[in-house]
Amino acid sequence: MADEELDIISLDMNLSDVERPPDVPVGRYIGEIQNIEVKTSGQGNDYFAMRVLVPAENIPADIVEHYEDGALFFYNRLLVPKGNDRRALWNLRQFVEKLGLSSETNEIDPNEWMNQRIGLVIGTEKNLEGETRSAIRSLFAAEEGVPQTEEADEPAEEEKEEVKAPASKTRAARGGGARRR
Repeated sequence: MADEELDIISLDMNLSDVERPPDVPVGRYIGEIQNIEVKTSGQGNDYFAMRVLVPAENIPADIVEHYEDGALFFYNRLLVPKGNDRRALWNLRQFVEKLGLSSETNEIDPNEWMNQRIGLVIGTEKNLEGETRSAIRSLFAAEEGVPQTEEADEPAEEEKEEVKAPASKTRAARGGGARRR
């Protein structure tokens, strides 16, 4: 495939005029799994790499113009269980149940996850360049729904805590007291 020449892409505008779209605000959204692949981490662990689309109709009105096709998020935190790895099996069970599928099984078909709805808690994180961006912080069952009140724009206290960057602790705050000389 490396030998294939790529086609020229015609753009509707000058690339230098394009600005970064606003981040999807912190909150709870319902998305749909669009793609699933098994990938291998740098440590040799297999995981499910998923793309989840939050449809445009679920994006806040003040930024939806930037997400005509919806907002695409990546979820790469679900390990493919090896043998009796209880933690990976527990996480897989939780995920399957959040999709609304039965966990009463000895076989898992990730193909069944395609086009399934899942709830996303969107928070912020820093990318490798140090820029803040929206990202999936956790999942919930889509059947739980998203609150439709004005408070839905404001994350719950525990979600606010989850989104905050860890504060660097001083020696005294860690319980080490003042430095002795």
